[in-house]
Amino acid sequence: MSKFKDLVESLEREGLDGLRRSVAAEVGERRQKSAIQMEHIHPGMSEDQKDAAAKEIARVLRGEE
Repeated sequence: MSKFKDLVESLEREGLDGLRRSVAAEVGERRQKSAIQMEHIHPGMSEDQKDAAAKEIARVLRGEE
């Protein structure tokens, strides 16, 4: 952990910003890889049902009533 701390402390602002972007991109990619796909929930759903379910999930995630 001390090597990482030393590395971070030695970086200038541009380096820290680049590191932050890289970490954010990596986290985003990992979330995508582990995200639940509609096919995993119900493989027999029609395209219309999948679209409706995806819209409902998005609505709930946005906090809409």
